Amino acid sequence: MQDATMDRLAASAVSKVGVLVPPWAVLGLEAAAGAISHATWGQAPAVTWAAVGCTLGSTVLTGLTWAITHQRRLIGRLHATATTAAASVWFTTATITGLDAPVVNGALFFGGATLALSWNIRTVIRNTGGDGEGDGGDALGSLFARAREQAGLKGAKVRATEITAHKVKGQMQLPPGEKTADDAIKATDRIESGMQLPPGSVIVARDDDRADHAHITVSDPRAIRRPISWPGPSHPGASIEEPLRIGLYQDGDDVAYRFVGHHLQIMGMTGSGKSIGGAWNIIGEIITRCDAAVFSIDISKDDQTMGPLREGLHRFETTKAGAVELIRAIHAEIPKRTKWLASRGYSNWEPGCGLTYWYLHIEEIAKLVNEIGGQDEELLGEILKEIRSAGGSVILSLQRADYTQIPTIFRSQMAKMCFGLSDPDDVKYGVSSRQRKADVEPHEWEDHYPGMAYLDGKSVRPTHYAMPLRTFTWGRNSAEARAAMTAHAAAFPAASKQADPFTAALTRPATSTVSSASMGDRTMAIPMPAARPAPAVAHDDHQEFAADFAELLGDAAELIIATQHASPAMLQRKLRIAWEDCLRLLEALERKGIIGPPAPGGDDRPVLVGADDRAAAGVVEHLRATGDVVTAALARVDDPAPSLTAGPGDAVREPTAAEAEALQADGPYAKMHPTAARDLVYAWLRHRYQSGQRTFTATDDELTTVRHKTGNGRAWIYKVLTDLTDRGTLTVGASGSSRTYTIADLSPLDREDYNRAA
Repeated sequence: MQDATMDRLAASAVSKVGVLVPPWAVLGLEAAAGAISHATWGQAPAVTWAAVGCTLGSTVLTGLTWAITHQRRLIGRLHATATTAAASVWFTTATITGLDAPVVNGALFFGGATLALSWNIRTVIRNTGGDGEGDGGDALGSLFARAREQAGLKGAKVRATEITAHKVKGQMQLPPGEKTADDAIKATDRIESGMQLPPGSVIVARDDDRADHAHITVSDPRAIRRPISWPGPSHPGASIEEPLRIGLYQDGDDVAYRFVGHHLQIMGMTGSGKSIGGAWNIIGEIITRCDAAVFSIDISKDDQTMGPLREGLHRFETTKAGAVELIRAIHAEIPKRTKWLASRGYSNWEPGCGLTYWYLHIEEIAKLVNEIGGQDEELLGEILKEIRSAGGSVILSLQRADYTQIPTIFRSQMAKMCFGLSDPDDVKYGVSSRQRKADVEPHEWEDHYPGMAYLDGKSVRPTHYAMPLRTFTWGRNSAEARAAMTAHAAAFPAASKQADPFTAALTRPATSTVSSASMGDRTMAIPMPAARPAPAVAHDDHQEFAADFAELLGDAAELIIATQHASPAMLQRKLRIAWEDCLRLLEALERKGIIGPPAPGGDDRPVLVGADDRAAAGVVEHLRATGDVVTAALARVDDPAPSLTAGPGDAVREPTAAEAEALQADGPYAKMHPTAARDLVYAWLRHRYQSGQRTFTATDDELTTVRHKTGNGRAWIYKVLTDLTDRGTLTVGASGSSRTYTIADLSPLDREDYNRAA
């Protein structure tokens, strides 16, 4: 070790002294050349021609030196030119007089030594650096000094603060009161041109402490143009609080992304790597953490994207029905989690609090929003607003996040990760505000560099939000990548993690999903539930209206109590009913003491039952069962056949046997329990599915018979059919002026039965 140390010290000393030798070596060569020249051409008549040649050579060399040093600062240009002129004049004189002349010896000793020392001084100062710039400062300062005027940043200075193998970082001092960091950011391309660097080499970012300062980083943008292999998990078994390593920045730093307490939007064109580069690397890291769970939805590509990760996911839904069920389940669990945290003194989720951190990942969110109903879209929006406090984040992936694809409220809640785009107009939807100010250009990549992206989120450093990164690749080809991800997910299975009760309630093994195709081979063995005995009640149009209104009245009361807002406009928007019906519902609720009278000059009414009132649920159920007798009595039933008339003298004809049988009611039936009533409809749907009669209308005779047995009105059956449509069990079409329903997927009914049994 001592020998090695001495060798290094010796090598260091030689290298430091070696840079000082060249001027003195040139001085010695100059003296030897002068002596040889005098001995060869110093006598007449050759000396005359030698003097002429030396004079011409001196002139040419001096002029050439001045010309080729035009890029140097004035002092450097003058120094080099003066040295060339002095050396040429001395050589001409020595050729004529020889070295014996005192003036020649004195000029060589004093003048030559002075010039050699001056070059030594410049070399020492250049190598040690200093506070200056240009030739006397650091390399970054020198480069910037030559480019600043062309970039419109006259008076700005740069000083290097960190130098590594992949980057040079510096501090930029801008002229106070004249320039700001935004001016430097906008001039980045001109700085690169003045420095003669590749496009994308210079990244300028604001200094949060000084408005006249900026951070500047110079690196090679070509370093991430090639795929970078995945190096393995960064913190396996650690908390999700630790940053995720999802790629490398252009300057060689790891992308250490702490993804807790906010949501992330991943956007990019087809083939840009947003799914394999973005979702795989982020979720691939998340599943290695001990206190995190991922629930994924992809109704667009089924297993193609997230299939290899299935074993590491706590739940993976590929159908509309499963997606809707998961959204509703998460929405229902959020208040329970926030209440649980509050009862233990937590304002937000913290590592070690006892809850598993949730990630809801939705691939191709635009298709899901287009498929689900308005109610479930609202639930998803509420999840985005509330899940953070309950210990969770949402990851949305799509190709273009404009208002035609997702609600703008979704986009406004998101941090941004943007991969390659094909259209410059798309940039504003995929990047953050400060990234737009930095003029990032993901559209320049298109799909030529899959995996390259910009990232801006809560934990991204100020020097890196506008710096390109490249996510890791999992294999040389698709088959190798899928095999690697499958093996990775198997090494960190969701089933091996300790989960809190809320997470356990949502977790579903990947093999439990029942497809609609498998339902065709299943034998129907579900008995039709029997209705409860009840007193006889006539089933006429008047009673039909009363039953429908009672169901609608219960819905209105439940909505008003939950939102603590009562107005006809709100009911019309939420329940999608006529304005007159909204006014009728509000009048009935006022009679029942649920709301008060409207304020003078307005439509809003005070809500008299609190949302946290324990008796509220009972009040709603009572309204569903009893309705409002005043409204029922005032309701007018139109004459079913206005063309039939009779006079006072007309004879009354007895009905025939067939007419009498047709007038018989199927009742009497009492109103069944809601669960039993739905089970009756589900059993009918299964029967229709097995018999091959999968399309029907809401007024189908068989369905009407089932509805009568439940004791419910038309409003109730429409509500059930709408809910089943939202969950994916039914699809809606049109046949003439009628709406038709088609049975598409019965698996949600099986899941509901399973949940009830559990």
